[in-house]
Amino acid sequence: MMRRELQRLAEKSPETLKFCRKVLDSERYGGNVILMVVDAAITSVGVNYFSVVVPRVLEFKRRFIDSGRIAGFDDLISCNDAELYSLWRNKRSWQVAKGVCSIISEYGEGATALRRWAKEAEVESWREWLDVKGAGINTFQYLRMMGGIDTVMPDRIVRRFVGRFVDPPNKLVEFVEFVESLSGYVGFGSTEICWLSWLSSYDDEKIRKYSRILAKI
Repeated sequence: MMRRELQRLAEKSPETLKFCRKVLDSERYGGNVILMVVDAAITSVGVNYFSVVVPRVLEFKRRFIDSGRIAGFDDLISCNDAELYSLWRNKRSWQVAKGVCSIISEYGEGATALRRWAKEAEVESWREWLDVKGAGINTFQYLRMMGGIDTVMPDRIVRRFVGRFVDPPNKLVEFVEFVESLSGYVGFGSTEICWLSWLSSYDDEKIRKYSRILAKI
């Protein structure tokens, strides 16, 4: 049943499967890790992804990346809060963004740093690997995903989707491990299960619309 539903969603949005490959190859936003971090940081406060997060990230790109204002982790860490608030007035988001940059910068720069961190970070001890105020396990998993680890975010939408077909564990870390083990049986990777789960909450018109957005980011 779950395999069939995932196949149905994948047929509606083949762009999502291509997008998941881009996620795992750390090639989102043209491979710009700063934009990936900002994406994860704004997503962390629970706003609508396509109508709020993506437009803010693209505006951040225009104002700060394309202009050369921010080129690396240290630039974002030292960026004046007032400048950032003019784009997105949410203190927690920027605390998360700067905190994540501080941690990942210890592994180098760019996608290489993110992938090094993601390869070492373990979900069982996620708090030790992402000791950032305001960042939870979903942010941790999202960053690992974009760092090349085929895994899943245990948010309520994904848990509800998986729960329609099987009886998953309630504890979030155990849920992650459960989905990772399940992926081989349903024929889809954990990252694909995650993104297809999110699409399942939309009607066909929005799936088409959001699929086109995924193709651009």
